[in-house]
Amino acid sequence: MKKAITLFVVIMMIATTLTGCGGSDDTIQTIIVSNSGYTSQDELESVIQVETLAADEPIYASIYFVESPKGMEYTVKWYLDGTEIKSETKATVNDTQDVVVYELKTEKITEGTLKLEVIYKDTVLLTKELKIQ
Repeated sequence: MKKAITLFVVIMMIATTLTGCGGSDDTIQTIIVSNSGYTSQDELESVIQVETLAADEPIYASIYFVESPKGMEYTVKWYLDGTEIKSETKATVNDTQDVVVYELKTEKITEGTLKLEVIYKDTVLLTKELKIQ
């Protein structure tokens, strides 16, 4: 009986540990998609997300990642009216927390609905949609 209880406790501890180590979409603390890029946590937290972006200016996705070791790679996919127009992967350069800025240049931008996905490996961490005018 003691062996069964010990085995049960060990299995529960392993399950709890594995659950805590799994991928999490809580790594994105803040994201701002705008016609300006922001490179610090303070800047990102002081800006309000707009709902409409200008078509004649570059668009930036400024993302503040937390609990993300140096070198973690995240991909941003940009879609315009449902068609993928750009995919870019960047790695964090700081340990535990970092701001990564992705850019969409003006030649890819026209009026319509812009959709952005932030992806880690095969998991979509976040999706955001905005209008471009």
